[in-house]
This record gives sequence, C-alpha cells and structure tokens, in this order.
Amino acid sequence: MELNPKPIYGNWAHGWALDRHTLSSRPGDGERSKYDRFATERSEIGEALYRLKYRLDRGQIEPIARAAAEFVCNRLEFAAIHAVLPVPPSNMDRAFQPVVELAAAIGAGLSLPAPDDYLLKVKATPALKNMEDTRERRAELDNAFAVADSRYAGMHLLLFDDLFRSGETLKAATAALLFAGRAGSVSVLTATYTRSRS
Repeated sequence: MELNPKPIYGNWAHGWALDRHTLSSRPGDGERSKYDRFATERSEIGEALYRLKYRLDRGQIEPIARAAAEFVCNRLEFAAIHAVLPVPPSNMDRAFQPVVELAAAIGAGLSLPAPDDYLLKVKATPALKNMEDTRERRAELDNAFAVADSRYAGMHLLLFDDLFRSGETLKAATAALLFAGRAGSVSVLTATYTRSRS
C-alpha cells in the first residue's frame, strides 16, 4: 500500500498519520446512498478505511494493519513500544468497532498486546466529527478517558486511531495515559488525516 505519511503534533512524544484521507471531493448524484452525495477520491489507505467503516468490508483490516505495522517497524522512535492501544469508540452501536479491530491486527503484526480493556471511555460525548469548534471539542472530551489499572506504568505506548482531524480526542486520551496510567511516554499513529476546519 502506497503511503504519504505526515507528522502530527500534540501532547504525545511522536505522532504520524499514514496518509491523507480525502484527495478531492465534488458533488455526486446520491442515487445509491447518503454516502454518494459526493464523488470522492481518496488515498489508497483512505479508500480502504472508508470501505471498512461504511461498507463493513472486513477484508480491509489486514492491508491497513499490515501497512501500519510495517511503518511502525521502520521508525526508530517506535522501537520500544510495549502495547498498541485503540482510542475507545464513541459510537457503541456499530456492529463491530473498526479502530479496535485495526489496533488488534496492528498489535498482532508487531507481536504486541492490543488490549481494548485498558484505555476506557468513561464519559459519553456527541459525534465530534460534526463539531467544528476546537474549544467545544476540548470541553466535551474533558475527563472523557480513564485507564483500568497501572499495568503500563513507565512504558512507551502506541495510541491508534483511524483519523486525525483536530487532535483533541488523541490529546485527551494521551493525557489519561500519561497522568492516570503513568505511562513513560505515548506515541500516536493514525491511518489517515483530514483538515480541521477550526
């Protein structure tokens, strides 16, 4: 899978997004579904992620996870990672959780644990993708995450999410890992990134 990685910055030690999500978008006919309202060209990994999340194509898990694991293996700053942690899902109504499954597959590719019972979402938040104001996002995410225990105290953790936009969710999750979980350091990896409008 061809990637165009971009560094992403926040309260974490190192951060990367593997590629842009959307390359171009124009009005479409919307005949088949609400997702066809725009004719959208995506990066290779962006298209794979779209198919996984919105077409429920689980066959996309392996190529996305393989690309992510290969990227991590080739970056010196990720050499001492102890676990891959998925950002907990906001939408619990999904038939399956793409970020959780991707993190598990990335962890398997790296021979690392990828527990979904360590970093926890403890506060309900609205769909942040519809919230443009960064300050509103930050306020909604205040105290939204907790950790189950201190099993990763002092260790370097890789936090994984599917999409980087404003970074507020990743910042809140990183803060929980550093302060409540006493992680030694946290690095961040996302499959794609998109432009924040605020």
